[in-house]
Amino acid sequence: MVSCRPYLCCLVAIAIAWAIGMLASWTLVASGVLTANASLLVVIGLGSGTVAVAGGLPGVATEMLPSRDESPARITFGFSAGVIIRLFGTVALLGLCSYHLPAAKKEIAGMILAWYVYLTSIDVVALALLLPRRDRAATTRS
Repeated sequence: MVSCRPYLCCLVAIAIAWAIGMLASWTLVASGVLTANASLLVVIGLGSGTVAVAGGLPGVATEMLPSRDESPARITFGFSAGVIIRLFGTVALLGLCSYHLPAAKKEIAGMILAWYVYLTSIDVVALALLLPRRDRAATTRS
């Protein structure tokens, strides 16, 4: 599966995964399986979704720029900038939530870490499936 705009498709996949994650976590809290504060869950979920979408924007921007060739440097720049935004955004979210929300720091860190791992894995898997292969086909020697 190869797309001409893999970062844009990846951003859509992240948004869909975020909506599914918010719905699932809200359902778990409403049913009593998860004993987290609902406002804490919403704030961390919204913040994590915002960080994940912001992390995908450099890749989308590199796709929108006119180019004569599809060099690996453009793909690397988009991915690297996204990783840096996601890392600093997650740390900033942890600091803000720890300061402003009335919950245990371990609970806040656990929720943020769960969202980070979930959305980052969606990002990596989607990009692995969507980015065109740059290497040659493997040869076997018999």
